[in-house]
Amino acid sequence: MHLRAVELRDWRSYRHARFEFPIPKGRRNVILVRGPNEHGKTSFFEAVTLGLFGREGLFLVPRARVATNGDLSDRQAVTYSQFLAGVLHRRAIAQGRQSCSVTLEFDDPEGDPITLTRKWHFSANGQHKLYDDELLIFEGQGRRPVAPPAAVTDRDGWYRDFIAQTCLPAPLAEFFLFDGEQVQRYASRGMSGQVRLGVEGLLGLPVLKSLRESLQKYAQAKRASAAAPSDEKVRSVEADIARLEAEIVEERRKLSEATALLPALEAESDELVQRLGGGGEGTMAMVADLIREEERFRAEADRATDSLMKLLAEDVALALAGPTLRNETVARLRAEETREAWEAGRNQGNANLDRYVADLSRRLDALKPPIEAKQRDTVVAEVREAWHALWHPAPEGCAEGYLHAGLMGAARMQAVERLIAVGGRSVAELSAIVATIRSSADTADAKKRERLSLEQSAPEAERLSARLKEVSEEIGRLRLQRDTAERAAAALEGQLGSKRQEFGRYTDSIGRGAPVLRKATQAEAVARLIDDILEDAIPTQVGAVAEAMTKAWKSMAHMSDRVDRIEITPDCDVKMLNRKGENLHEIEKSAGASQVFTQALIWAVTHVSGQDFPFVVDTPLARLSRDQRLGVLKTFTDRPGQVILLSTDEEVVGDKLDAISDRILAAYQLRVRSDDGVAVTSVERDTV
Repeated sequence: MHLRAVELRDWRSYRHARFEFPIPKGRRNVILVRGPNEHGKTSFFEAVTLGLFGREGLFLVPRARVATNGDLSDRQAVTYSQFLAGVLHRRAIAQGRQSCSVTLEFDDPEGDPITLTRKWHFSANGQHKLYDDELLIFEGQGRRPVAPPAAVTDRDGWYRDFIAQTCLPAPLAEFFLFDGEQVQRYASRGMSGQVRLGVEGLLGLPVLKSLRESLQKYAQAKRASAAAPSDEKVRSVEADIARLEAEIVEERRKLSEATALLPALEAESDELVQRLGGGGEGTMAMVADLIREEERFRAEADRATDSLMKLLAEDVALALAGPTLRNETVARLRAEETREAWEAGRNQGNANLDRYVADLSRRLDALKPPIEAKQRDTVVAEVREAWHALWHPAPEGCAEGYLHAGLMGAARMQAVERLIAVGGRSVAELSAIVATIRSSADTADAKKRERLSLEQSAPEAERLSARLKEVSEEIGRLRLQRDTAERAAAALEGQLGSKRQEFGRYTDSIGRGAPVLRKATQAEAVARLIDDILEDAIPTQVGAVAEAMTKAWKSMAHMSDRVDRIEITPDCDVKMLNRKGENLHEIEKSAGASQVFTQALIWAVTHVSGQDFPFVVDTPLARLSRDQRLGVLKTFTDRPGQVILLSTDEEVVGDKLDAISDRILAAYQLRVRSDDGVAVTSVERDTV
């Protein structure tokens, strides 16, 4: 598949522009689009991305993301409509046009044309009209309209499936359509995080994750619908489940955010410590040593604090209740256990009483000589009374009722054991932990004061020390966020499990809800199956990705001969091995090396995927050395499919242009003119 043309109407600075791309011929497969900054390259990239994927494509757009520490994060800065509010050409509304559009014309692998036109509508004040977009698709030489059947209710979903099957699945989009700033966002994750996302996109796992979440929500909704609407208890438990699920999602987001950002900061911290320690000055080395010692003691204080918080949150809270209350609670729980056993025996016997009485009546009626009916009824009544006397009064030590109805069976025994065990906790244990916290914190403060004193006499280390301090504080904050979120998520998941069991017991007791509950159970079973698939899927592709990455790395990296091969474990841990089998991962930490690694991963995923969709790259050479730039250009363009390079007027020039000259099929130059202060971009065919 290749892109034949892109037509833009009232899209940012493009009042009306049409790019017509020739069909690749032999080795010539590269389309070069050049222009200075702010001439429309990124606008072109965004037009192709959103024109193809619409709302789903917003996560590929750098301008829609938050910048953290100079790199883009995974968080969106604006909504879809907020982003589109700045897309409409500034003269359009004044000239009576309240829409903009992007038309993408493709040739499929058989050479048949496919045209997609996506149009966005705006109000008179330039605001995007939410859910008022159009997507028109035509196939074949006769431009046959393509649209969902009338019976389809989810039209957007149908169009998404069509684009995924005909053009490109959304999980792979960020590997075929990417901006240089997006490479920096990927690089900030650390190698294992990048690889995991790459393999997940290759296998389409984000779709399975979304399906799993939908099944879980479906099951929850079905279980809720099976309960009587007037039952306040069910609604209360349902509300608790919804609240806990929302809190778990938030804690997991915090955990994911911290986990994604920590590797790059830790790598920078290591590099700064090495530079401070290796500067040749005694004072600088001492500063570095003091920083490490301060961090070690603060980490020790943090670990002791975590232990204290765990004790306070669990056993200590029960221990502080005092032995009298604990012993009374244990006695009450055991009395309720006795009552549960008594009621179980009584209920089991009562279940057979009517059958026994009916059989006795039949036998009395058959006696010879027969007895009178009054006599027979008297005997039966006395038998009933004797039967009930077997279970009354209740046995000694039996509770009069249940105060702890939520603790039954094994759960009650666990509670008893826990209450008995906490009596062994002592004040000395808490005191030892508090002493450790104070000692470690005091030592860390002393090291800090000593370091600050040294830094005053070491001006050459001030800048590095200041940055190291910032990085260390950020690492500390993120580690605390990660650990706190991890503990909070685990605690919330425990609460959620208990609430779901309570909800399940209640709804299972409602016979009329059985068919609905069966559907909920089936949905939960499929969700668990998807969990198993997600766990087993990634290891199936890491070998092929590692092999392709090795090839790309050797073509792109500076001094690439140091790395003999890249290996990826089933858990996505990355090893960069030399010929002796030594892991060189730690030495490849520069910004340029991190970007080369990311670009090697991007190339590997597109290669392993087998997709022939055009490869669209916007300014891919930031932070790279000359040799790395040449390697990246040669590798990215060495592919059978179409490659569209968007370059500034200072990037793909000179030796970089010479390196891929035999690959260039056509080149275009972006021009900008001013229309009373409003930029208007046009495109011209160029020579190279």
